[in-house]
Order: sequence, then C-alpha cells, then structure tokens
Amino acid sequence: MKYTTDWKRNLQLENKNNQRLHGMLGFAQRAGKLVMGTELICASMPRGAVKLVVISNEASDATKKKLISKCRFYGISAIEVNIDTERLGKMLGKTYAPAAVAVADEGFANEIKKAAEE
Repeated sequence: MKYTTDWKRNLQLENKNNQRLHGMLGFAQRAGKLVMGTELICASMPRGAVKLVVISNEASDATKKKLISKCRFYGISAIEVNIDTERLGKMLGKTYAPAAVAVADEGFANEIKKAAEE
C-alpha cells in the first residue's frame, strides 16, 4: 500500500501547465537562482540580479503595487500567477508563505514565463 503525506496530496496541481511552472520554480530554487520575499526582491533589483518577478495572486494590493512599480522602473518583467502564498511556500520547501519570488537567471526566467503563459 502506498501512503501519501498530506503536503503532497495538497500540492497536487490542477493541470500540466501548473506542474511545469512548479517544476521550473523548483529547479531555479535548487540552482540557487530564486530570491524570496518582497524586501529582498526590492533590494536585489538595483544590482541587476533580478530577471523576473513572480507574484502570488494572494499578495496584498500594496505589495503588488510596490513590486510592479519597481519592476517598471528597472525594466524587469513581472507576472502574477494563480498560486496562493501558502502553496508557493510549500512548493519551494519553505515554512513561510512568500507573496513573491524573483528569478535571478535569464534562462529560468524565460522558461517560467512560458510556463505561466500556457
């Protein structure tokens, strides 16, 4: 008999596109190419370390506004994904719920954008 832990059961995603997005975010995190948390993302933008910002649909309006305005100023792409903050944290192995993550690698950024648009 095969047992599945609660977190695995809860992380089953709705469709293949979300699975691809989840996989690409996981690869980027294991490669050390993700920055998590609004303040760290904003601090990384002026250095040119951020290539893409992925914002959860549950992020507050103030957080979304802050990140999007900074992205526009620095010429960085930003996408909003239909993943709640708790699930985003769990899929990246975190105990907290980040409202946004930033991708620091151009290749990962392009693949994550493609996966989110599908």
